Amino acid sequence: MRAPRVPSHERGYAMVAAVAGIALMATMAMSVVALTTPQLGALQAEMDRARLAAAADAGINVALDGLTSKSITSRWTLEGEVHAFQFDGVALQVHIEDEHGKIMLNRIGADNMGWLLEAIGLQGADLEIARDSFADWTDQDDEPRENGAESEYYDPRGLKARNDIPQTIDELGDIRGFTPQLIDRFRRFATVDTGEVPFDAHYASPLAIRVMTDGVADSPLILQRQRELAGQRTAIGWSGAALKKPRTVSVIAVATAPDGSTLSRRALARVALPGKQRWTINYIE
Repeated sequence: MRAPRVPSHERGYAMVAAVAGIALMATMAMSVVALTTPQLGALQAEMDRARLAAAADAGINVALDGLTSKSITSRWTLEGEVHAFQFDGVALQVHIEDEHGKIMLNRIGADNMGWLLEAIGLQGADLEIARDSFADWTDQDDEPRENGAESEYYDPRGLKARNDIPQTIDELGDIRGFTPQLIDRFRRFATVDTGEVPFDAHYASPLAIRVMTDGVADSPLILQRQRELAGQRTAIGWSGAALKKPRTVSVIAVATAPDGSTLSRRALARVALPGKQRWTINYIE
């Protein structure tokens, strides 16, 4: 079908309308570009983060699969060694932490907390404030220690001393002297006992053993663990460094993109014996 002819007296108006339409479309296009360019950048960032998160999640599943593998040669252990591999072009570093071998913050007293704070580098007034404030937070009275803090100190923040053991690592952030940086350091080697995770020194750090057993720095148990961590363990010993009963573990995966951007994921999981029901992930953060 042939397009209808535009009458000659209307051709000028048609040309003006066409030019105006083109100008309007160009203006709209420019507006759309102006509006969507930042959005496209944000979308690309979200896609990049999603890619890193997917790779980290894959690393977590690889670790849990390795921990429950029937094959001794491919089985991951609870010694915490770092495994490096690639997933979809993303570099992964993954390791497993035994929750049973961590310092259980709701099982230690003020003296043990003092050893711990000193061991991770607190000194002087910072050490005394954090130690005494932890003791005041957990004791049953409202009398602050010399460098501590009771409910009167926390009232302006709408808080009160718990007068009991802490329920989470995050709760330590409410206590005087416990900075966000200090809490981040605690996450690497501490946990909170739920009643289902008894302390087990077999895969624990020497520091955890000292804090959890009221031991001294050179106790036989600590010296034995130090020798094991230095590699003085037989092949039979290493092959036994795997699951012997259901266990709670943390899996930490750090994903690194080619451009250097990173994302870290931590999963808390309950794992069964090799060859049995494999695992249940409680949460991922």
